Amino acid sequence: MKRVSTIIGLTLTAATGLAAAGPFLLDDFNDGDADGWDQVDFTGIGIFDASSGEYVMRTAGPLAVTDPSAGTVESHWERSHLPGYSNGTIGGTVRANTYGTTAGFLMRDHDDPMRDYGFYGSTSFGTFYIERFQIDANPPQTIIAMADPAESPFVAGVTYNLRGSVIGHRLRLKAWAVGTPEPAEPTLTVIDDVLQPGPENEISAVIFFDAAPLMEAGVDQVTVDAAFDDVYFVPGRRR
Repeated sequence: MKRVSTIIGLTLTAATGLAAAGPFLLDDFNDGDADGWDQVDFTGIGIFDASSGEYVMRTAGPLAVTDPSAGTVESHWERSHLPGYSNGTIGGTVRANTYGTTAGFLMRDHDDPMRDYGFYGSTSFGTFYIERFQIDANPPQTIIAMADPAESPFVAGVTYNLRGSVIGHRLRLKAWAVGTPEPAEPTLTVIDDVLQPGPENEISAVIFFDAAPLMEAGVDQVTVDAAFDDVYFVPGRRR
């Protein structure tokens, strides 16, 4: 996923996929590095830092909410180009450190053409949503499901468990604050058949800002900043 201005170890069983087991821990960042994660910065001031034992991605300073980069800082799990990563669940903890930050995980993240399914917490919307992003669509961003902020809040400074899954055409997001009981049911469930599974569909962690609600709130600038930890993947079979 490239939001440019149109807006440890995982066990492999074969080159075509993964065992139907898990979860597999991708990284707990306890070693103070983010080896295995690439660094993709569209802001020119992006910082990637795992020295604290969690993976912090941020901008070095504020960006205008009209900035064409939309504050996007992204990191792909480099081994996730195999087809087996196209169906499954990506999960971990996510904390937005600043108001205005949107943070989450991507699946079926493809570079050419740029497209993905995103599972996000947005501090500007104040809740969670599932997005389909297609660079060649008009508009590129389609929010296909959004939670109620009163029932499922996402606020800066609070750490949440966040899971996003794609199995065939069924997408689910489940989120709850760390230290609270896990809900029995997903926060969001939706059917979408636009982005198909296949090779070169990576899984990723990403931060950016949602410009529209920030503009409506009268916010001019945002420093995007979020932390990820204990990231795992559960392979799933298409049904």
